[in-house]
Amino acid sequence: MSAGIVDIATAKPGRTIDNDHFTSIGLTDEWIRRRSGIASRSWLPDETSLAEVAAEACTPIVTAMADSSEIGALIVVSTSSPQRVPGIAQKVAQLVGLGSSVLTFDMNAACCGFVYGLVTGLSLCDAGSARSVLLCSVEAMSRMVDRTDRQTACIFADGAAAVLLADRPEFEGFRQVAGCDGAQEALMRELDGGGIHLDGMQVYDRAVRRMTESAQYLFDHGPAPTVVVGHQANGRILEQVRNFTTHLGVPFVNRIEHSGNTSSATIPLAFAEELTAGSLPPAGRLGAVAYGAGEAWGGVSVAYRVGL
Repeated sequence: MSAGIVDIATAKPGRTIDNDHFTSIGLTDEWIRRRSGIASRSWLPDETSLAEVAAEACTPIVTAMADSSEIGALIVVSTSSPQRVPGIAQKVAQLVGLGSSVLTFDMNAACCGFVYGLVTGLSLCDAGSARSVLLCSVEAMSRMVDRTDRQTACIFADGAAAVLLADRPEFEGFRQVAGCDGAQEALMRELDGGGIHLDGMQVYDRAVRRMTESAQYLFDHGPAPTVVVGHQANGRILEQVRNFTTHLGVPFVNRIEHSGNTSSATIPLAFAEELTAGSLPPAGRLGAVAYGAGEAWGGVSVAYRVGL
């Protein structure tokens, strides 16, 4: 018996920002769609806390459980949390009604955060340290970007998604690959004065290569995924990864058009949208692959059974 994904929920509160919003900085709908594949994205109100949004994503999962005390750990993944001490995981636990005995902590691995969170949560379950783990990615990237920056303002977006990890008799063990290269920290970074620096061409090339390699590793070492969801960084990156992984013979998800780049939350948001739309069966194996600042990259092949 091994752990996998047994529930998923999302939250995208706030207002929808379409591409016409960026005409004031000289960007057109056609240009944004062609360069990024994005037509609209969600931005949170400034007064909404990330803990509240994370709790909105987690609450349906906790409410559906017969005994929420079975959740032994809560991992909150965020690139955009402005609060370092205390972390927001403890507040989220309180807001969703988890008991005081739950292990809670924040994680930041930028856009690769959900993959790193999966590795950590699944490992806790398989080691017997937790009967189940609630993993939530929550982001307000719109608060980090310089909204006058033509390169980044139209790309990043906000939202949250949570998954419940737990053991099931039918699940095969997860497979993971991950890595990092601190020498590449300058490629993507938060600027001291605000905003995000992005070395577009280098990031494009490295993201495509790292996610393609991670996907190939998961198939070579099995159990093979039945669907691959890449970090929804940019539409052109996604289509290039899709082209390089076509031979794997499984669906590759691109849901960036109406979500934008929500950093660590992109994979679970895209996965949830596919499940809700009926584009994927309610049981299978998710291959999650990501590349992010740091630099960090990785992939996880994990069983899922949702809504059955």
